[in-house]
Parts: sequence; structure tokens; C-alpha cells
Amino acid sequence: LEPLSPQEMRVLRLLVQHRSNADIANELVVSVNTVRTQVQSIYSKLGVHTRSAASEVARELRLIS
Repeated sequence: LEPLSPQEMRVLRLLVQHRSNADIANELVVSVNTVRTQVQSIYSKLGVHTRSAASEVARELRLIS
């Protein structure tokens, strides 16, 4: 499993809180396109295709509490 970058971890923590891409972008002061790219990278690294699956795998791997 390829490790997530610190920024991807920040995005993941907000993603599992059911925050929208726009909310995540505002929180992290980046563009929505940047968030979309990071979410896709997270999906790829975790081997998932949805937010709910990413949340589940992140919890299983203890990436988030």
C-alpha cells in the first residue's frame, strides 16, 4: 500500500466527515480541482472508488480514528 501524503491525510480526515469537495477546499485553502485530484489519488492508493469505501478502508487501516 502506497502511503498517503500529509495533504492527502488532511483531505481524508475531512472526507470521512462527509464534507463536500468545496468545503474541503475552503478548509484547506486550495482549489476544488486540487481536492478532486487528491481525492482521486486517495482512492487509487486505497484501492477504492467511493467516499464510503475510502472511509471504511481508512478505518480498517487505522489511518483515522
